[in-house]
Amino acid sequence: MLKDDLWNAFNTLPDNKQIALKAFLFPKNLLSSTELVNDMERRGIKFDIISKESAIHFLSEHNYYFKLAAYRANYAKYPCGQLSGKYINLDFAYLKELSTIDMHLRYLILQMCLDIEHQLKVLLIHDIENNPDEDGYNIVRLFDPNKSRQHKFMNQAKTSYAKNLIEKYAISDYPIWAFCELIDFGTFCHLYEKYIRLYKDRKHLPKYSYLYSIRNLRNASAHSNCLIYKLPLKNANVNADISNIISRIPTITESSRITYLKIQPIHDIAVLLYLYSNYVRSEGLVKKRRHDLYKLFFVRMKKHKEYFFKNEYITNSYIFCTKLIEHFFYHIDK
Repeated sequence: MLKDDLWNAFNTLPDNKQIALKAFLFPKNLLSSTELVNDMERRGIKFDIISKESAIHFLSEHNYYFKLAAYRANYAKYPCGQLSGKYINLDFAYLKELSTIDMHLRYLILQMCLDIEHQLKVLLIHDIENNPDEDGYNIVRLFDPNKSRQHKFMNQAKTSYAKNLIEKYAISDYPIWAFCELIDFGTFCHLYEKYIRLYKDRKHLPKYSYLYSIRNLRNASAHSNCLIYKLPLKNANVNADISNIISRIPTITESSRITYLKIQPIHDIAVLLYLYSNYVRSEGLVKKRRHDLYKLFFVRMKKHKEYFFKNEYITNSYIFCTKLIEHFFYHIDK
């Protein structure tokens, strides 16, 4: 009876807590690359395009299993019968290709996020300079009234590349232009939100709610988190403004918009593309990123397009993203 009660209680837990509890109760043994490949084969992953020997070499020299295996979440399993629990139409080559594409995508997104971060700081500082109610010091005092961040700067001064800047303001207030040089992007998002909430009449700045999507993408890309991961999972808190903007794109249907904006990486990439195309001022940078996006989405990602014809999660997510790129970076009437 106790066993049944425990099992019923376990099944009432959210999926993420079930996974965490399983990992705690049943830790996995460390396996060699050969053992991992054999285990993948037992799970229904095929080695028709890439041999098992080549897969073992790849896992030994170029990638590690945990990251590569994450992309399995984009594939369904047989629900019943002799093949129950095994993956449907999944070859090791598909996982390898997804990991390679994801790497290129992370590199490009990180560059674009850094471009936006710089541009947002420029926009904020210029707006403060033209705000008659601001002197560039007031907003910093309001944001950091106890100077806790200023003290943090001092604690990090010895190892900071901005040591001279930190020491310059060691016993005085920071102006916004110096403060922005020292804070991380997450802190900048909160500072930006504070300013927008305080001065609601400022009209030329993007809404602060967009910044958190950029922060999420920036952090995920910088830490090499998988982006093309669990595309069937729809758990994003959709930004109403970006949804409204995308609703005016003629090539994207309402059902498609509702479906794919619920996928966290796609939602955040949509915000990234919108912000970049509308607020980054450098013509050279915009031209470079337009070229980079074309090479990745319309050339590199199509290199082995036959791998994914049977996976509607991947193919339809790809089509949705290309429509966003075409609109924000190639369509004149935005």
